Amino acid sequence: MKYSAKIIAFLFPAFALNASAQSADFETVKNLDIFIAAVNELQNEYVDSLSMGQLVNYALEGIAGSLDPYTEYVPAEQQKDFDFQTTGRYAGIGSLIRRDSSAIIIAGPYRGFPADEQGLVAGDRILEIDGQSVRDFTVERASNMLRGEANTKVKVKVEKLRTGAVENISITRRNIRLPSVTASGMTPDGIGYIRINSFISDGCGIEVRNALKELRAAGELKSLVIDLRGNRGGLLKEAVRVVNLFVPKGITIVTSAGYKSSSRYEYRTAEEPLEPSLPLAVLVDNYSASAAEIVSGAIQDLDRGIIVGTHTYGKGYVQTIRDVGYDARIKFTTAKYYIPSGRCIQAHNFTTRNSSGGVAFIPDSLKKEFKTKNGRIVFDGGGVTPDVPAASDEYSPIAVSLLSKNIIFDYSLLYYKKHLSIAAPEQFDFSDADYDEFVEYLGGKEYDYKTASEQLMNRLVATVRQERYYDNVKNELDKLNEGLKHDKLKDLHINKTELTALLREEIAERYYYEDGRIKSSLRRDRQFDQAREVLLNEIKYGNLLTVVSYGMSN
Repeated sequence: MKYSAKIIAFLFPAFALNASAQSADFETVKNLDIFIAAVNELQNEYVDSLSMGQLVNYALEGIAGSLDPYTEYVPAEQQKDFDFQTTGRYAGIGSLIRRDSSAIIIAGPYRGFPADEQGLVAGDRILEIDGQSVRDFTVERASNMLRGEANTKVKVKVEKLRTGAVENISITRRNIRLPSVTASGMTPDGIGYIRINSFISDGCGIEVRNALKELRAAGELKSLVIDLRGNRGGLLKEAVRVVNLFVPKGITIVTSAGYKSSSRYEYRTAEEPLEPSLPLAVLVDNYSASAAEIVSGAIQDLDRGIIVGTHTYGKGYVQTIRDVGYDARIKFTTAKYYIPSGRCIQAHNFTTRNSSGGVAFIPDSLKKEFKTKNGRIVFDGGGVTPDVPAASDEYSPIAVSLLSKNIIFDYSLLYYKKHLSIAAPEQFDFSDADYDEFVEYLGGKEYDYKTASEQLMNRLVATVRQERYYDNVKNELDKLNEGLKHDKLKDLHINKTELTALLREEIAERYYYEDGRIKSSLRRDRQFDQAREVLLNEIKYGNLLTVVSYGMSN
């Protein structure tokens, strides 16, 4: 069988260069021959024209996708987006955007970056970018035009939210690095709060250190809450640096180990801690993953603080990024990591799949028992289990609808247009009169939803139809269905407290950026309240970190 020399040289230069050394490995040569033959047939005979680049991309994407969710092939044309996802850095104007019917809308400028410095605010409508109308632009196309090389200029025509004036603005793009710490502050009772959004960029540990120093300077810091909810992880070394702020020098925080011995590495704390004894609570949820689990898991294993919230995601894999030529890269899993007790919190075993190709959670029967520094029992194979389980608030159906249709966001723009300033996020109050105006505003808006009762009713009717009882009970079902139909005005009254809080948070962001939204949200945060309650109770806090022994009386 004859193969294209171009194909062989293009696809497998490493194998071509080492053919003699590899010839003894029949299995490798056989499978390589099969692969090249299949690619050759597809390129020559497939019903539609296929380029070699397409086939290589498909092949590598398929290989990566078959291994685990974290292994990824990144061709050259996707490098900018990949860099942003993995480093939090890009060059542009520094703003979120979205679109409406005829323009691109500024959804939220980042504090201190070019869009913000040029006076752009949420609700400003971009009409043109570099002389091109954006009426038919997708958000992606507009974003690509707003991004570019640092120190280059982009011209935008903008209709201002508050004045309605149309202005031509020249903005100098800059390197944008999204902050890791998105909010920090202190409650009146001395509980500090630091929100870490991600660990994806170098300097996260320094940001947390600086935030901690600022809290200490602001008043008597009695205890601290670190918020890792929604934190998808990032750089392992930055997670270690954050833990190092609270535990002594020389402590092994995480060990990585893979198939090859060269992948084994220990990460230890390198400095003396800034706060070696400050009472500490870490907030986590189902979306806290990877580096966020290293921080929370290490704090738990070392009995350095309490973990509050819901079970974490369970990602115990380490990825490496390598160049593979022609500006393409591959990110792939090279090791598992183990936190101080010796456990790995990976929740899935991707080497074992069911008959349909799915991956199941590691069953409880296969989870192993480990012990923390103080002897408390913890388990591997399923994320970090909180010391204080605390469910998060769930949105009502009407709230989900109003959020998903951007109606609460749109109303916040209207409020921002009418009010030049508001009180600080911790004190800002959305009054009953404000809420009445909001309800009136909703009169002309299209939104709908199904309550939990209506969803159950739909399933009941479907089941009754399937079992062919519908004709027998149709009248009763119709009456029940009518009684369960939601009333929007009634639901707006029932869910007033929740909706008022969501409006308050969205409006706070208009004036105080993301920091304002987060600080406002803490006013109705059940998980934060439970962490605060434990931190204010010295005995309860100590008991949670101690092994309870039960003696026998004689």
